[in-house]
Amino acid sequence: MTLLRRSVCNAYLAATLAACSLAQTPSPAAKFPPEKTMRSWLLSEEPRLVAWGAHDALVARDRNLIPDLLVLASRWQPLSQRPSDSLHAKGLSPEQKDERDAMAAVLDALIQMKSPVPADTLRSLAPDFGNEVAVLLSRMPTEEAAPLSFDLYRLPAEHTYGLQYVSAALLALHPVPGFAADLLANISVRAKVYAVLPGEGGFGGGSASDCFSEYQIPRKNWPVTGQYTLSQHEGDGAILLVAGIDPIYATREQSTHYLGGSCSIPGVHLGPEQRRRLIAEMLSTSPEEIAWQTSLETRIEFQSLPQFDGALLAFVEEQQRRYRTTTAELVAHDLLTPAEAEQSLPQLELKLNDMRGADAAPIPDPVALPAHVKWSSSPFN
Repeated sequence: MTLLRRSVCNAYLAATLAACSLAQTPSPAAKFPPEKTMRSWLLSEEPRLVAWGAHDALVARDRNLIPDLLVLASRWQPLSQRPSDSLHAKGLSPEQKDERDAMAAVLDALIQMKSPVPADTLRSLAPDFGNEVAVLLSRMPTEEAAPLSFDLYRLPAEHTYGLQYVSAALLALHPVPGFAADLLANISVRAKVYAVLPGEGGFGGGSASDCFSEYQIPRKNWPVTGQYTLSQHEGDGAILLVAGIDPIYATREQSTHYLGGSCSIPGVHLGPEQRRRLIAEMLSTSPEEIAWQTSLETRIEFQSLPQFDGALLAFVEEQQRRYRTTTAELVAHDLLTPAEAEQSLPQLELKLNDMRGADAAPIPDPVALPAHVKWSSSPFN
């Protein structure tokens, strides 16, 4: 921050603090305000002042203010649990956005000063600050991190998909009872089934989704604070969070807004393939040694409906045989109980792609598919 900008901010804050009977702002020549002033800002309950207090506490590396920062973090109430009026039912109010930006500054200070944060506090913060909680979780002792990781792993992943992946990666290194069963059972294997005329080939396609974060206009009179993004690529200044089969890193960028880490770098999420690779890690083997995939296709020549159904069932049975090989290995490693094994098979989603031409009669839904299998005549999006 330039000296001129800081002088303007300090002058603005001084006027506000005077009105609130708080401490005086230091002269523009000072690198940071006195500890008493920073503490008064942190306790002001004014989001902008809280953000400045956290920012300056970090600049000063004032560890005496860590207890105040921890108290602020412990008081966070997830935004989804707060009452909302009709005007903001589909989004955050300006006041809530201010509170979120201020808490982002508080968490940045705690992370940068390497302060431990209690598990209950992290649970409350997780729905709104998934990436920051992932960084703090990765630093906890294993005996404390394991039960918390299992709780955070099972949170809805809509806004915390990066945290869910970090939690699962930590658990793969130190599994707890029930984790392997849940990880495997929540794998959805997508299989494209191409129905073709005898002698004809089939073809498949793919889809991709783009992930981007909106450009954020800098806020006036707010400090620039650190925001955290999760990635599987090591870069300059990256923090290693999990050194497992696929290492996960966190990088810090600066903004006057909380960027949320919602979608800035693709791939940091707990999808079917990530789950499969973590299972390989728990079995101390390579993913290539697991004889099934999470995305596949098969071509079945349609000669008659009974013949087609028989070939489809044979394909399903072969896939489930491979799944059971994996569950047997998990049982042998004491990662899965025999009672959990059959209930933990991945979900096989079959999607029909009828390539026989417009004149062919529709293929009816199969009636004899086993459990853990779904059928649809609509191709994948």
